[in-house]
Amino acid sequence: MSEENSSGHPRTRGARSFLNDDVPVRHGSVLSFDGHPVFFSVEGPNEPLKPTLVFCYGIACSTLHWTYQIDYFRKNYRCVWMDYRGHCNTKLPNDLSSMTVEASARDLRAVLNFLEIEKSILLGHSMGVSVVLEYTRLFPEDVMAIVLANGTPKRPLETLFGGNFLIPAFSALSFLEKQKPEFVYKVWKLQQKTKMIGNWLGALGFNRALTNPGDIRTYARQIADLHPAVLTRMMDDYQHYDATPWLHEIKQPTLIISGEKDLITPPDTQKLLHQLIPNSELVTIQHGSHCSTLDLPEYVNLLIERFISKL
Repeated sequence: MSEENSSGHPRTRGARSFLNDDVPVRHGSVLSFDGHPVFFSVEGPNEPLKPTLVFCYGIACSTLHWTYQIDYFRKNYRCVWMDYRGHCNTKLPNDLSSMTVEASARDLRAVLNFLEIEKSILLGHSMGVSVVLEYTRLFPEDVMAIVLANGTPKRPLETLFGGNFLIPAFSALSFLEKQKPEFVYKVWKLQQKTKMIGNWLGALGFNRALTNPGDIRTYARQIADLHPAVLTRMMDDYQHYDATPWLHEIKQPTLIISGEKDLITPPDTQKLLHQLIPNSELVTIQHGSHCSTLDLPEYVNLLIERFISKL
């Protein structure tokens, strides 16, 4: 385990960053349950009377998707985030099959144990919703409340773009990556210059009329730089994740944020979350895409702040 103090910002910062303060930032790495080092960062003051906010982003994403919320809340709250295996500051594991939703939740547990954080509010976006749900299932006593933004309670490929037609295509890609990883890697690297996949996802995952173009370009660049095994191996597990059998057992106050125009996890998936989680509140953001946290960050900040103030 290691930790270092830093005045820098190792997370991906948004084009409309609010950072104009002297809030402390410290970061480092911790050995997780299987010995793999996981990068984490802590931003903001340690206020004993205020809860710690823990941010979890989606598959093949980064803290870019929570950057405006971290910028906002870090002034008055301790904000914690980590990078999943193979993402950004956390290296690709030797055992590629270890990139799962459950492993991500257990990695987070290792981080919070190292920081001696006993209770916190967990915030998840996209696949991060599943990580938050899994953490809540495994360690319910550690969770004060949860915020679920643009996520689904089960099998994301079944509802992607309103249908399950991409399941065969992804299965073929996953099979090819396992059989011919060098070939897939070379083909993937060819799109680094054009950022084709990132631009395609950017067109479908954001509201281009609302999101800062700089954020979409940053996301496209990150997708291009990602190792393809991260996407295929994590999706192998994520596409089968189903929390619906036990969501009724969640006791923590829950805020569910839905994007009216979300094509990745359509609004019906958030409605299902709301129906299954007893103590939950659902807010639909008009014109919001899959990345509502980037489309209308100030509004999302106010929603979360209002939710926290009720606790």
